[in-house]
Amino acid sequence: MPTQPPLETALKYPKHLPEVFEQTPTLTSLNAEWSTITLEAFCLPPGETPKFCLDHHVVSINIGQRLQVDHIVGGNIRQATYLQGTAVICPIHSSHSFRWNSELQILSLNLKPDLLNLHAIELLEREQVELIPHFAFQDGLIYQIGLALQAELQSQGCGSLLYAETLTNTLIIHLLRHYSSQTYRPTTCNGGLPQHKLKLVTDYINDYLERELSLKELAAIAQMSQYHFCRAFKQMTGASPHQYLIRQRVERAKQLLQKGEMSLSTVAIACGFTHQSHLHRHFKRLTGTTPKKFLNS
Repeated sequence: MPTQPPLETALKYPKHLPEVFEQTPTLTSLNAEWSTITLEAFCLPPGETPKFCLDHHVVSINIGQRLQVDHIVGGNIRQATYLQGTAVICPIHSSHSFRWNSELQILSLNLKPDLLNLHAIELLEREQVELIPHFAFQDGLIYQIGLALQAELQSQGCGSLLYAETLTNTLIIHLLRHYSSQTYRPTTCNGGLPQHKLKLVTDYINDYLERELSLKELAAIAQMSQYHFCRAFKQMTGASPHQYLIRQRVERAKQLLQKGEMSLSTVAIACGFTHQSHLHRHFKRLTGTTPKKFLNS
């Protein structure tokens, strides 16, 4: 019999930015189950923000055309050209305002503040850490993480929790390594992930393929931090926890399709996919054929 999933405590989602932009977002993760980050996409006409100071960290990424942006802080104006992929880091409690001269398309990634401190303990051996404000800079990894989170929401309607948490952890580790006030010291994962703990985790994943699984609960089963768990799990399996989950869902779908007792849409839901097209996309990517063709073969 599978053990019952651990109870999750109520998590406070990072706030979105209605006090900064008057326009409603064109895409938002607020209706998804993401617990450590929220994503909002905006398409804004030329304009400016009021002066703002938020209670969480924000990483914004220009995903649109080239434009001129003024960053205003302490009465001083810094002018910069924002190319596609240009990023901005606004740390918690920092005061800023911006104005821009043409249409602005941005992704706003709003991070739960205590998550940075949690990772700082693991990565930097510090209980408190400060992000340094950065404006008009190019960072390929930040850009790709933003696009990947956006694509996840667009493709599924509600993004995978495990996938979002994995990308969020990668983003936070990158920010701490390269954009914080503390010096990064490489740490080792003492002892790795023993086989018996790996089996506990993989058995748990297979027992609950049909539901959303969080990185927090999987790391808790292994009795490791999320940071070290991700590294150790990939070292042992060759896949991230999210990649492993998708592979197992596809394997379960193959088993159910071979029985021929369920429709494609029912199989998708039973395996933890949000809908039939979600199953179709991952099934074809991993097997080279579609679920329908597999069913008729």
